[in-house]
Amino acid sequence: MPQDEPYLGHFLESEHARTIGSQLRRVSRDDVRTLGDAYDVSVDDDELDEIRDAINAMVDGLGVITGLPLTSVDDLGERSWSEPADNPFNAIATRCDVPPADTSGELSGLSIGVKDNVPVAGVPMHSGSDVLFGYIPPRDAPVVSRLRESGARIVAKTTMDEFAGGGGGTRNPQGAVQNPHDPSRAAGGSSSGSAVAVAASLVDAALGTDTGGSVRIPASFCGVVGFLPSYGVVPRTGVVEQTYTQDVVGPIANSTHDAARIYDAIAGPHDGDSSSLAAAGEDGYGAGGGRKAVENAPDLSELRFGRVSGGFGDGVDGAVASQVSASLDRLEDAGATIEEVSVPWVFEYDYEVKSIISYAELATHWRNGGAAFGRDGHVDERYQASFSRNRRAASGSLGRFFKTKLLAGAFLTDAYDGRLYTRARIARERIAESVRAAASSVDALVMPTMPGVAPKLEDATDPGYDYARNTRPATLARTPAITIPTEPVDGLPVGVQFIGERFDDAALLGIAAAAESVVTPRE
Repeated sequence: MPQDEPYLGHFLESEHARTIGSQLRRVSRDDVRTLGDAYDVSVDDDELDEIRDAINAMVDGLGVITGLPLTSVDDLGERSWSEPADNPFNAIATRCDVPPADTSGELSGLSIGVKDNVPVAGVPMHSGSDVLFGYIPPRDAPVVSRLRESGARIVAKTTMDEFAGGGGGTRNPQGAVQNPHDPSRAAGGSSSGSAVAVAASLVDAALGTDTGGSVRIPASFCGVVGFLPSYGVVPRTGVVEQTYTQDVVGPIANSTHDAARIYDAIAGPHDGDSSSLAAAGEDGYGAGGGRKAVENAPDLSELRFGRVSGGFGDGVDGAVASQVSASLDRLEDAGATIEEVSVPWVFEYDYEVKSIISYAELATHWRNGGAAFGRDGHVDERYQASFSRNRRAASGSLGRFFKTKLLAGAFLTDAYDGRLYTRARIARERIAESVRAAASSVDALVMPTMPGVAPKLEDATDPGYDYARNTRPATLARTPAITIPTEPVDGLPVGVQFIGERFDDAALLGIAAAAESVVTPRE
């Protein structure tokens, strides 16, 4: 479809005004009772009329703001998109051609795929769900703008699990994404299309999002590099949220060098993302410098790696554990020091803590209709209007897995008045302290990225398979982590995961580059 199609459709300000109305509807006695019950506010019968009249007086005239032209639209320039006619492995959600803003930048000549929950102006964004079908963002996410300003060309929106809510790459209206190493196997998720597009040479590199492993899981299964930056270093402005306090945008590439180049382009605070501004104010903050670190990678003889014993324990396939152990042996033979490290709390409580936080934040985002109540930063009126309207109209099309997560979050939030969520947030800090303490004792923690090789597609939705077993710890600690491929098992890729200290993103990329020389098989 050409760019000059009327892509704003029914998301114009006038539509918003018609939806809300400049004159807000009057509150009734029944409304007061319903609102009181919903918010645990006791309202006596003899005060119903007085409160009703007072509410109506308070909100009278507030609807006037619906007529204000508040939402700006990017100057799109020359860009186009189309449905994918040829779609190997089901990796591509939408093909597009969005040229670089500067052809002389660091990323000049690179073709990039962007996960379909990251806005590219003028190109459909469905976030793997029929709920957002037809939505076309009016502006690029800052990470997309930064890529284009660095010389990259955006050529695809990549397939993903519905609202980034799965680890297998199978939960999407388009159907399962296939692993390019064996199409009968899962690609991993939720950034499945991004990893497959890189592995199958459909793009040079791609962006994914990671809330518990969604960059590293598919990268490992597909035999490519996936990098999780420290939380807050890369802005999520405009990105469809899954778990606000854990979502991270990260690169997927064929090498640590390319991953570092992408990271350098997108890292740094943005005033539209309050979490990125908060991170920039923390002690030890650092962003960028990845390429320099990779090109000046330390000698392996200077490095100490902590073998995380729990990362090789129960639940990890023996052949995968052996292959990663063999990689550590090669690192040791090359001069590195390997130490056994244990990380208290992790592998005991991380599943429960991460699940409570993710389910509750997901349900809250859904209940609020995508509105960012009480949060500073960028607000996308068109996304919020589309999301809030379509979540009702299209909720019947939601996949059962996502429905279950959503309603589990609603139960945990409502049944326990937020107390369980609050306790999980506190527990997350204890886990973070444990991971960070272990990471500070060595140059990097090491363990298998995944507990096994990519499962068969028919087994990929098995609820007993814990995709994020080894990727959750870095997410909860908000530290950087990277997976690089090592020797395969039965012809299927295996990833080795390295975890660094918070904000030592560039250093970890350099360490991974040093390890890559002996860990990753040469063609």
